[in-house]
Amino acid sequence: MKLYQHVYSTLAITASALSCSLAGAQEVPQPVAPVATPTPMRWVVNMPNAQAADMVQKAQTALGVPVNMVRQLLQPDSYLIEMQSLPVLGNLQNPQAIAAALKAMPGVRFASPDIPLKSTAVPAPSDANYASNQASYMHAGAYASLRMQDVWEQTRGSAGVVIAVLDSGVLFEHRELKGRLLPGYDFVTRVTPPTGTVEVGTVFDSGSNDGDGRDPDPSDPGDAPPPGFTCSDGSTDSSWHGTAVASVAAAQSNNGQFLAGMDWNAKVLPVRVSGRCGIATSSDIVDAFYWATGSGNVDPTIGVNPNPANVINLSFATDSALLDGGCPVGDAVAQAITDARGEGVTVVISAGNNSGGAIQYPANCPGTIAAGAAEQDGQLATYTAKGASNNYLTLHAPGNASGFYLGASNTGATTPSSDTAFLFAGTSFSAPMVAGAVSLLKAVRPELTPSDIDGLLRNNALAYPPNADFTVNAGIVTRRDCTGISCGAGLLNPLATLAAVRSLATPLPVGNVPQSAVVGSDGPFSLDASLSSNSAGAAENLTFAWQQVYGNPVVLAGTTGSTLQVQSGMTGNIAEFALTVTDTSTNRSNISVIRLANSSVNERTFTPSGTGGGSTTGSPTPASGGGGGGGALNLLGLLGLAGLLLAHRLQQPHCRL
Repeated sequence: MKLYQHVYSTLAITASALSCSLAGAQEVPQPVAPVATPTPMRWVVNMPNAQAADMVQKAQTALGVPVNMVRQLLQPDSYLIEMQSLPVLGNLQNPQAIAAALKAMPGVRFASPDIPLKSTAVPAPSDANYASNQASYMHAGAYASLRMQDVWEQTRGSAGVVIAVLDSGVLFEHRELKGRLLPGYDFVTRVTPPTGTVEVGTVFDSGSNDGDGRDPDPSDPGDAPPPGFTCSDGSTDSSWHGTAVASVAAAQSNNGQFLAGMDWNAKVLPVRVSGRCGIATSSDIVDAFYWATGSGNVDPTIGVNPNPANVINLSFATDSALLDGGCPVGDAVAQAITDARGEGVTVVISAGNNSGGAIQYPANCPGTIAAGAAEQDGQLATYTAKGASNNYLTLHAPGNASGFYLGASNTGATTPSSDTAFLFAGTSFSAPMVAGAVSLLKAVRPELTPSDIDGLLRNNALAYPPNADFTVNAGIVTRRDCTGISCGAGLLNPLATLAAVRSLATPLPVGNVPQSAVVGSDGPFSLDASLSSNSAGAAENLTFAWQQVYGNPVVLAGTTGSTLQVQSGMTGNIAEFALTVTDTSTNRSNISVIRLANSSVNERTFTPSGTGGGSTTGSPTPASGGGGGGGALNLLGLLGLAGLLLAHRLQQPHCRL
């Protein structure tokens, strides 16, 4: 079964020259061939008011085989059960019949298979020249340019917004993520056996790959198979996939390192759901959803997430035959998405890498934003899924000229080694680009609901250009125009969407805080918000009020001006500062938050002794229903970033979504 496509191709980046030529003709991604679908032994059964023992007994009677209770999920009324053998009753010889039998049990709302989410290979397209690593962000000449400089001149986000990245975990010490990470949690249940189940040198079984099951450490230990074995997609190296995904959304920016994230201030909540070979299970993903949103059942051994997400990013996809090409009405992941939206959380999921096929599961579930891939000229990348729907929003996010995205990574083949960055191809990286755009909108107008955000993104999407659509037949790509349903709502357009947000009724001012940062000393540090704007987008009629909202107490000066001075107190500290800007002409206020983290601090274990508590998202309540933040781009910093000299070293592709 091909799930969790983690699909990408990589180009290592070192600091030296701007571009390189890559030998070889462009290789067109081919649709993934269908594979036999084994009957799942584990099933999620949602049965309100059920006693576990009674539910197990009813399942045994319905299926005619012994059934064990694995655990109760964080999803209300849902249980994970496991058949001890395959049913031998006459009509229970396939997964669909088993699902029907479970659904027919009295009191059952839905039953869905606990499917493995697994990486799938997509060949890397070769391109003659990469003129710029993030052209779609900063290059105004391309049709699909995001014009992020213009966006960042209005807002670079707020540390009061949390993006949950459900993935392989993260590298906490990577210099593009350090200072932006919350403690998170590892939800991978199964402990990886020493070698896994092996057949002809391929590892089919998976698990945590870190020596234990669930725990409070979502660090990525690497997802490589044991020496001498390969994953079922042919890979033998670790992907560092979660680190790359998180960095696209929210890398430390304007810091002279590898890349700029979409959002320069939002915090990342790493929630680990995949282990060896990039394999996850849908039941672990369901639990991760409820914990990330701070809802559902509470497992006392895990506790309640003190930093609930505002946005969830899930870079997983499948065309599993068990799902009949769609998102089942009674499905545990679909219910988790619905419940997340009920908590005010926007859910962004990668559309899938099936070379022009339909949007894959679970991006095709109601309420998602399905993120596909495009090139910077607006043509769809030839590996992306596509298609419009009334149940979900399909947007395509532009990478570079060949649909590549720049993301943080690591040089370690199996275990972590040195920081680096790669160019990646895959809708795994389209999704965090969209998630980062959503977090910027939440910073400017935090009361926006998921439905509000869907409408704003849909109504302000950039129209697909001529010949943006494509078909692939026998390896030949044929271009054609998008129709009303063949592609999606359009191309991600953060600038137009931001303008629409700022023109909503009762417009708010925006506090342009500078980017969050890692600092190496006790102080002093200057936080300049002088480019904040009033409700009309101008600079006059503003007052400023700063206060510390998290961390050990620090010494501040200039708390009523546009520039805050953090004079001392940052040694061994993580501190957050909320700026309230008030437009005196409208008497409306808004709040944005910036975070400073000392380089010596362990973000997983830091506990403040002063102003803060367990949560790191605390900030004052805005006086006029607003919050969030921004900042104008420091042009010298941008020029320095744009001028980073980067050389590319072609690598063996890992090919995961």
